[in-house]
Amino acid sequence: MMVMMPWMIFLLFATAEMRNKHISEGYETNICPPFQSTTVFANVGEHARLRCQLCNGSSPINMSDRQTHGFTISWFKGNFKSGLMELLDNGNRIAAQWPFLGFWPAFVNDTGRYFCSLFNGTHNIPGPNVSLNVIPISEGCYSEELEYTRNGYIGLSGRLDCPHMEEYEYNTKDLKWYKNCQEEVATGSPLDFHSLGEENAGHYTCVLSIEHFGRRYNVTRTLELKLNEVYFEPKLIYPDQEHIEVTLGEKRVINCTVLAGHKSKQDVMLTWKSQQFKITSCKPEAPVCKGRRRETIKNNRVYVEIPLVFTKVKEEHLNHHFNCILRRSEITLTGSIFLQEKGKSAAPHSVGLLFFAIVVLFILACVCAYFKVQIALCFRDLTGRDETRGDNKEYDAYVLLLKNDDTLLNTHEEQKFAFKSLPETLEEKFGYRLCIFERDVAPGVASAESILLYINKCRRLIIILSKEYVDDHFSSTYELMTGLHQVLVEGKIKPILLQFKPINNTKSLPESLQLVLKSKGTVKWEEGKNSYFWKKLRYLMPAKGHQVHSGNQ
Repeated sequence: MMVMMPWMIFLLFATAEMRNKHISEGYETNICPPFQSTTVFANVGEHARLRCQLCNGSSPINMSDRQTHGFTISWFKGNFKSGLMELLDNGNRIAAQWPFLGFWPAFVNDTGRYFCSLFNGTHNIPGPNVSLNVIPISEGCYSEELEYTRNGYIGLSGRLDCPHMEEYEYNTKDLKWYKNCQEEVATGSPLDFHSLGEENAGHYTCVLSIEHFGRRYNVTRTLELKLNEVYFEPKLIYPDQEHIEVTLGEKRVINCTVLAGHKSKQDVMLTWKSQQFKITSCKPEAPVCKGRRRETIKNNRVYVEIPLVFTKVKEEHLNHHFNCILRRSEITLTGSIFLQEKGKSAAPHSVGLLFFAIVVLFILACVCAYFKVQIALCFRDLTGRDETRGDNKEYDAYVLLLKNDDTLLNTHEEQKFAFKSLPETLEEKFGYRLCIFERDVAPGVASAESILLYINKCRRLIIILSKEYVDDHFSSTYELMTGLHQVLVEGKIKPILLQFKPINNTKSLPESLQLVLKSKGTVKWEEGKNSYFWKKLRYLMPAKGHQVHSGNQ
């Protein structure tokens, strides 16, 4: 140590004080940016380090600036008793090494205010003051004045970093963590917690061991980890909807259990209620009552329970619901129990209900199957469903009355049905548009090309079967083959087979027509404008949104 000239000491001290005053009053200085005065804490007998925050104009001076301009650094300690400042750096216990002043180790009398300064023989640039507070340790491994406080949340992850160790270069093994000065819990920084619990709260001390001139010195930091509870909505664990078998005359206790969180929850309101019975706090004469509320801790979680006590199960208690009700803030949750006499459960009753439901469903299915045509037509009328919109088809159905190229196989009655009765009903009454080759195709047009063209314009293919065609052994017409090819191979048109007269033997029909007959069946002719025949035929025809019809269908 050496003592400086009084005028130089005064100048350094006054300059530092003026700059600190300007900063504290909020004025800007053109000497340095407003560095904050800092305090460094250290345990007595351990290493302490002060950093010099030097500046030149508005930017900090770095190592290259210092070397370029020939600056040297000096450290001073204010001695307020004598009004002097001491020049520090004995190269042994207190050593200056840019930009630090190190104490190897620090003692209680090192406590005080320190200043750094750059000087190159012409210019002097002072740094801000830094306070060092060396704390004696009374007991344990840390002092309460050196604590850092960190907060964590129960059930979440957490991390503790050893504070202000960025300036040290060290191996991971040289930094150790201790909990409450006793248990060594980890090596290296940071200290991670996967899920914080109440047992993790406490004081954590990180100790870094540094070697200096063959001796090792410690740097100690202590953090107090305080845990807070994450907001937790209480959950009703038991009961949900429980059926419990009991014996008449027995005593039975059933607990209503709520997961309340990680701490006691006095605002959790829990009770038992029943519409048939008044449930009060337990007394000797009460047949059913609620016991005392209690809290238990399992796996670091608080559970709230309130028992429902049947001192003697009676028949009047059976087959009634007892409800456990949880209220907290605006939340209401309810669970219930239902007592049943052992050996007389509601299983037979449930089986009976299930059987009855199956019978009802079966009857409904039969009714729907039997009346499916009427139901479908009614649905079409109510909804106005139209499946023809946007399909680019011109006709709703192509009517094909089977015949031979040379000889008509059909009676006058069949022709009247195909060319008069069928179009009159479907077109005039229900608004469909039919394509009948004999009526709609101009004479002289090539038959093969016209048949294919017109069949492709239709949504359905109506084939009128006749007994004469079945009994005759002429070959099938091109018209029929073209239509069946569209049905079976290309799937472009749906077939409707009409049986005008009873047919006993269908084996003489072409095989392709027999396949259609097996899969689709036939619609048998019935006399009468309102007969089931017309309902079934309309059901097989495409649904149209605005059909014109009258009378009963």
